[in-house]
Amino acid sequence: MLSAITVFIVLYNVTILTQFFEYKITDIKYSVRSMLDKEPEINSSIVMVNLDDYSKKQSGKALWPYPYYTDVIEKISAGGPTSIGMDFILTNAIDTSGWSKLVFSMEESFLLINPYMVDFGDNLELFDVSSHQDILAELNLDEAPQVEPGKINHVVDILYKSQQDIMNSSAGIGFITIVPDMDGVLRRLPVVAEINGLLAPHLTLRLLCEHLQYDLGNIEAVSKWKLILHEFPIGKQTKDIEIPLDGQGNMLINYISDDKIQRLIKSRKFVSISAWDIKNSSVFDLTDRTVIFGDNSAAAKDISSTPIDGLLSNQLIYAIAMSNILQEEFVHRSLPKVTLALLIILLILFFLVANFVDTFRFGLISCGILVMYLLCNFMAFIYFGILIPVLIIFIPLFITSAYMLIFMIYNTQVALGVLEGSLSSMLSPHLMNQIKNNPDILKFGGERKRISVLFSDMVGFTAFTDQADPAEVQAVLEEYYSEMASIVFENKGIVDKYLGDGIVAFFENPPDGITSAQASVKTAMAMKEKAADLDKKYKDQKRFPFAICVGIATGYAQVGNIGHPDKVDYTIIGSVANLASRLDGPGDPGDILMDEDTYHFVKDAYEIEDFGTHVIKGFEKQVQAYRLK
Repeated sequence: MLSAITVFIVLYNVTILTQFFEYKITDIKYSVRSMLDKEPEINSSIVMVNLDDYSKKQSGKALWPYPYYTDVIEKISAGGPTSIGMDFILTNAIDTSGWSKLVFSMEESFLLINPYMVDFGDNLELFDVSSHQDILAELNLDEAPQVEPGKINHVVDILYKSQQDIMNSSAGIGFITIVPDMDGVLRRLPVVAEINGLLAPHLTLRLLCEHLQYDLGNIEAVSKWKLILHEFPIGKQTKDIEIPLDGQGNMLINYISDDKIQRLIKSRKFVSISAWDIKNSSVFDLTDRTVIFGDNSAAAKDISSTPIDGLLSNQLIYAIAMSNILQEEFVHRSLPKVTLALLIILLILFFLVANFVDTFRFGLISCGILVMYLLCNFMAFIYFGILIPVLIIFIPLFITSAYMLIFMIYNTQVALGVLEGSLSSMLSPHLMNQIKNNPDILKFGGERKRISVLFSDMVGFTAFTDQADPAEVQAVLEEYYSEMASIVFENKGIVDKYLGDGIVAFFENPPDGITSAQASVKTAMAMKEKAADLDKKYKDQKRFPFAICVGIATGYAQVGNIGHPDKVDYTIIGSVANLASRLDGPGDPGDILMDEDTYHFVKDAYEIEDFGTHVIKGFEKQVQAYRLK
């Protein structure tokens, strides 16, 4: 958990590591929301008047003369709007004809909010008051609320503004500076900025204040994350509106796709008028509406790249931002502490899952949790407008789940290694390989199989134990078991059990043949040869003569995990096992006796003689036996 939180903190503070990809994921969220038609509405009280390509083409003038602006402003004013936002910076040109009339029409209207452009900088950089006394007077900063440096964008210079007589004729002014993100896409708007410790509004907010006759002094910049418009008029009531900020003093723009805007224009729920139509027609009814008048022609290049539709005019972006405030439809960026809390909750969920499921299920569930996090993250934005960073949570979660999965696999392998080591001392190597390849063979109850059973015991062992020291008996048994079991293992046999001086082993058939009888006889011959070597060794040591008798039987038996379900006991049950243990009785020391079924499978490969029929305990009929020469 500490490692995951450390990764989170690093990613949160070193934004360059993930910010570009985070932006692209945010753009995808906007697009998905647009496809699902879950976008916000645009307020009908906002009207756009556009100096567009159509207006310039119809007028025959690529650069409009000032009288044309005057006509449009007078027509807009006559329509009875509450305010007019000028998305132009007007300066005197060589041709000044009509300039004075333009200024006069603005003064007469006294509805215009004019723009200026500022430069943002570090809070330690001072604003040159002496160079901008003229514009400071128009800002009415004496009435603006004070704001602590560092909470919102700090203005270090005023770059451009309209001529002073235009500014003097304004009902108010607002800055129009916008700053795209590192990938060139405009996703946020500095609705307010700080100049000399006082709050200055963006053109969009200043226009709304004029539209609703709202006092700038009621605006409070609480922090980098919150701006409050106290007693803001909504309809016939007033309420405190909290504008969520992005941690840098900017409002995230809750974009509306151009497709939806065009639908709203066609249905007349949103009014967007060409300036040429305003100039050359009767007065439009603009009662109780606020107007944004701007140049959105191709030549103006007053456009910005947006998350959804590529390039949009800044004039339209301002209209969307104003609508966000009027409709209270904001994008809420999650606070760092909330994001961290979400990460910790998901980490705890991972740990709980890891404690209650096995490795495979943890892998599936952890992948499911990561997918569900992504889906919920998208749904939070689409349906609630909550923007939760994806990567600074997803990456620590992915690293944690991957680490935990590797750790669980490692522990599982260690446990399997310990288990294999323990089982290897109890089970035959061939059986261990079968279990690793197919654990289902350990299912309780086993299954019916055709096998060959080999039973070997030492001749005269009882007399030897009566005379020998217990330590010597143990040494002989250990050597006997070790040597004979090794031979069984070499022939892919399974040692079922040790019975005093006896060894019970069995041989299974592969899926593609019947080889158990051949394997059992081959094993018996090798055991007989090893017994001869041990006999010579023991004679040299002045011990008792060493010999074995071997009985082999082939037939059907129940093979598998037989006994209590909680105890692994891979064994055999059936008469074939009893027959093999009885066949060593009739023979002489060193004999290898087999039943008729075994004889049938090996008669062509070995010299075998008929050993007659014998009465075998536990069998009603006499048993035909054969002896290997």
